Amino acid sequence: MKYFLALCVFILALSYGAKTLANNEQSSTAGKMTDSEICKPNADTKCSDKAAEQSKHAEKKSSKDWTHKRIEQVSAILPEKQKNAELAVRPLNVKLISPKFLSVVSGTTTKLEWADSADDAHKAKFYHVQVSKDAGFNNRAMYVADEKWVKGTSFEASNLEAGHKYFWRVAGVNNENDSSFTKSLFTSSAFEVK
Repeated sequence: MKYFLALCVFILALSYGAKTLANNEQSSTAGKMTDSEICKPNADTKCSDKAAEQSKHAEKKSSKDWTHKRIEQVSAILPEKQKNAELAVRPLNVKLISPKFLSVVSGTTTKLEWADSADDAHKAKFYHVQVSKDAGFNNRAMYVADEKWVKGTSFEASNLEAGHKYFWRVAGVNNENDSSFTKSLFTSSAFEVK
């Protein structure tokens, strides 16, 4: 008898749940009408309100893309800086004069000399001079000199040791140029101290 009563309650609960689900489904589909069913031409004010709302939304969406307008406004107030073509000319590579390649020098100091370009547009204002025992200039511990702002076309290398080969290189620098064009490529040579 207990089981029969429990089964009856279960069946009633199932039927009630199914009936409630069917009612909910009917009410939700009744509320869902397409725009064409709701908004017919010359219909009530709901239709015109909905159309106005949709056009307002479309306008708002299109007005969000204001980037090009803002760029035009900013460039009218702050025009783009015109680049000076002279500042985009890299100094020419220097020509090393003395000591000659693989020449032998004596003493603990020697004078390094180079020539600059005769063309004023390519002339360097300063020179970056490096002297090292390392041919690749990779080991900073082997540098004898690393001077970045040398004026003129010569440099006195000191603290040289007899019996060693030294490598030296020079690059022209024009710090007034645009950042990509401030320095020429290095020109390298070597000498030996006896």
